This record gives sequence, structure tokens and C-alpha cells, in this order.
Amino acid sequence: MRSDRVVQLRLLDRTVTVDDIDGHPATLSYPGIALIHHHGDHVVGEVWLPVGEEPSFADDEALITALRTALSWSRTAA
Repeated sequence: MRSDRVVQLRLLDRTVTVDDIDGHPATLSYPGIALIHHHGDHVVGEVWLPVGEEPSFADDEALITALRTALSWSRTAA
């Protein structure tokens, strides 16, 4: 049976703009992994997880949990 549920995995930076200590806008960029949930031709959800050069055990566990959840969701019959 073919499922119309697909999870796309992408490296994706997130950028935010905040005020610095002097009140001037500062742009920060964070590297991460996006798990994008598609149902047919529609994006129905997205999970973004930060990744760094030295991930912690908690970072690894969060990624494993997100991947397990995404794979389970994609296998569920639509």
C-alpha cells in the first residue's frame, strides 16, 4: 500500500533578528535540520532541530526522537 505521507530531511539555517545591547538590530543564524512533513502536495508540519559542532547527548536524543516520530508518521496509512 502506498502512503501519501512523506518526510523530507533538509539542512536548514534559521535566522532571527534581535536587538543588541545598544538597541540596534542584530541578525543571528543557527544551523539545523528540518524534518518537513508532506501529505500529498501539502506541507502539513515541520520540526526544526538545531545542530552544532559539538552536539550534546540531549541533542542526539532529540534528533533520534524526531526521526523516529517522522518515520512512524510516514508509515501510518493515510
